[in-house]
Amino acid sequence: MGKKRISTLLLTAFMVMLVFCPDLSALDDESSLECSGGIVVFGDSQDSVRDKCGNPQKVTREDADSPIVWFYNFGRTDFVCYVSFTNGIVERIQTGGYGD
Repeated sequence: MGKKRISTLLLTAFMVMLVFCPDLSALDDESSLECSGGIVVFGDSQDSVRDKCGNPQKVTREDADSPIVWFYNFGRTDFVCYVSFTNGIVERIQTGGYGD
């Protein structure tokens, strides 16, 4: 097999991984999240975030030692957002791709 064919196969495999495994792509860290009820920042409580953004579409936690992560999908024209809480306080805000 020629070098060009191997390069093409590797590039194709990489593109397939990006499309079908979106968790491999990095999320962007943000300093705040703007919602219809206000702006979420580090140090906000879960109640404050719920008041500003409403209930999350999904809540996850990998294990007892990891942060609780709230997922917000605000639609096709906005990025999805992940808000991480430790001890009920915002510790990280991240955005991903466009919502649906």
